Amino acid sequence: MRTYYDIQLAIGRSRSASWRAKTWSRSAGTTSPGPCSSWARPTVDPLSPANPLIFSAGPFAGSSFSNANRTSVGCKSPLTGGIKEANGGGTFGYGMGQLRIAGFTLHGASPDWVVLHFKKDGSLDFDDARPYLGKGNFEANRMLLARYGKKVATALCGPVGEYQGLIAGIAFTDKDLRPSRLAARGGVGAVLGSKKVKAIVLDLDKIPPFADPKKTNASIKDYSKMLLADGIVTNFYQPLGTMGMADVQNQMGGLPVRNFSAGQLADVKAGETFKMGGQFIAPLNTGRGGEQTHACMPGA
Repeated sequence: MRTYYDIQLAIGRSRSASWRAKTWSRSAGTTSPGPCSSWARPTVDPLSPANPLIFSAGPFAGSSFSNANRTSVGCKSPLTGGIKEANGGGTFGYGMGQLRIAGFTLHGASPDWVVLHFKKDGSLDFDDARPYLGKGNFEANRMLLARYGKKVATALCGPVGEYQGLIAGIAFTDKDLRPSRLAARGGVGAVLGSKKVKAIVLDLDKIPPFADPKKTNASIKDYSKMLLADGIVTNFYQPLGTMGMADVQNQMGGLPVRNFSAGQLADVKAGETFKMGGQFIAPLNTGRGGEQTHACMPGA
């Protein structure tokens, strides 16, 4: 059983409801069951308090199940005017799962800048965010870690989001506590900034209980073995990381090149060099001591 929170920022209060297995089953095949009806209002100004911002995690979040710990963020997009979902890796979805949080919706807007702090005991604090305003993500995150400790996961509204820049994303901490994973599509960071939420902090706890722990753990191990035995994983993703997908898209003609009039940036078969993909970048990166196969999230 997990908990869903509706957070009223204007008055600094929240309401929670329990979500059982049948709630998850209705959203089978999705990253998360965001309450879509709350943001399907075509007349809402995306940067107004009336535009809810939704954070959700999947039913296996908090475990080491591969790809189970992504965070999904939804709202009406200030960039496109349509409904937008952006998702990111990192530890935030993992933290939601460990606190048994199915998701939460930010309603309205806070009168002052706040840090939302979800605690192990299930309570939610609304803390003063003024010390973190105007700081870059890495500096602000260092300050948050000094304040809340290192057993946390954070989501950050950066400086661009603070002034509601339409391209702003929401930065999540990675496994090394760096705010390097972003929900980047649709201007969701601008919506977070419009609500005057500078950061959201989750206390990390422990792997949440599942209905059949032995079966769940066995499935996690079996799936991990299947991935490690897959040639695409071992020969492509392990040496190149996710950036190798740029090579694939260039080869397939799937890149938005020249205002979507062409799908390839370089004709590799004709001897041209594609400089935006893993084949070109990986040797440069490793030569500088980089690590392009850094895990996207716990369980990867």
